[in-house]
Amino acid sequence: LEEVYDKGYGKYGPAKGIRELRYEISEHENHLLLGHGSEAEIEVENIMVCPGARFAVYLAVTTLLNPGDEIIVIEPAWPAYKDCALNAGIKVRTIKTTLETKWEPSIDQINNAINENTKMIILNYPNNPTGKNLPEKLLDNIMQTAKEHDLYVLSDEIYEDYYLDDEPKKIVTYGYEKSIITKSFSKSFAMTGFRIGYAVAEPPIIEKMSKLQALSLTNVSEPIQYVALQVIKSP
Repeated sequence: LEEVYDKGYGKYGPAKGIRELRYEISEHENHLLLGHGSEAEIEVENIMVCPGARFAVYLAVTTLLNPGDEIIVIEPAWPAYKDCALNAGIKVRTIKTTLETKWEPSIDQINNAINENTKMIILNYPNNPTGKNLPEKLLDNIMQTAKEHDLYVLSDEIYEDYYLDDEPKKIVTYGYEKSIITKSFSKSFAMTGFRIGYAVAEPPIIEKMSKLQALSLTNVSEPIQYVALQVIKSP
């Protein structure tokens, strides 16, 4: 605590998060992209620090969509996706998957759920609660469908380190400008009670989300951000 205040991390701060942490997160994300054959490069401007990935999901749904819009949620799913949408007056269309279908949606299911009001599809892989990862070809098809229909893709990747087989393909590698990736220190760094996560998106999306964060809570606690900074910098 003494070090936090000696370094000046005890004041009101930027709504997007302290720049030092956003920089280290961008470096961390770029390191994760190594070996994926991606030309994507994550910059500081692509990063926003939030009080947990839950609030990042809430910000994305609330700031990018309007009442009357619709989102697609693939179930089984974490209940907060639907709750965030309904709280904002947004209709939820659910796609059911089962053990018999290997917890995989079909492209036909997704296409049948899309209409003129559809604005976003939410992905969560590795999935909570099934642990499912999508086959790369299926993910390719979902992303292509999202592009064709000009949908936002909100990819909750809080469990990105929890997989048994091959590492899943990362949404950021598609280079789709309407994608928003949410992540957290809670699971990857065992920091659930610290309430700190982040979003990765194009700068205009980050700007929209940060305005609501500034309005609702000013900024994430700087001492907590400083703790996260030390964690992400450690080997």
